[in-house]
Order: sequence, then structure tokens, then C-alpha cells
Amino acid sequence: MPAHTTLDPREIARRLGTLSIEERVQIIKSLLDAGPSGQQMPEIAASTGLGPPAVYKQLEALIGAEMVGFRSVDNNKVYWANVAVLNELFDYMLTYFGRPLPTAQDEAEGGNE
Repeated sequence: MPAHTTLDPREIARRLGTLSIEERVQIIKSLLDAGPSGQQMPEIAASTGLGPPAVYKQLEALIGAEMVGFRSVDNNKVYWANVAVLNELFDYMLTYFGRPLPTAQDEAEGGNE
């Protein structure tokens, strides 16, 4: 077990479930691309092609799972990906489930390198 993780299996499952919605993954990608400066909702909507109401709804879920944070700047909310939480989630998955297993196609092509 990674020494730094505080997540239990229930929390891992909850966060993975949060990422099971395509729009949420698009939003996380947009925020990761933006970096620590983050993005306002109109920027997220433009980069994902989602309407503002859909972005707002999905941001609520991502904030609830602590995968996205926000700060107020000039009466506007700026959203950012919580990279520490995302890293902890994927570190847990890699530690417990490892690297992907080779598929039959990989083996037929000479193995997984």
C-alpha cells in the first residue's frame, strides 16, 4: 500500500464512479490542460463543447468528489483540477492493480514492452 494514501476502497470506488461520466472526464482534461491557473465556466464550456448548464452540473459532482476545486476571482469562480487527489487515485490503482496485462494481440505481436 502506498504510504501516503488515506483513501479506503469505498472512497476509491466513489471517485472512480465520479469519473464514469464522459462529460466529467472532458472537464478534468480541460482543467488539466489549463494548469494551475484554472478556467472559468465559459472557458470550460468552450473547450469541451458542453453547454454551461451541463458544465455546472458536472462541476458540482467533481467538486463533491474533491477532484476539482475553485476560487473566487473578481466575483467569478475559477475552477482547477485537484491534481493531488487525482494522483492519489491513480497511484492507488497502479499500486494495487498494476500495469495493464498484455492482450492476446500484444502477445501475437511480440509481447508488451
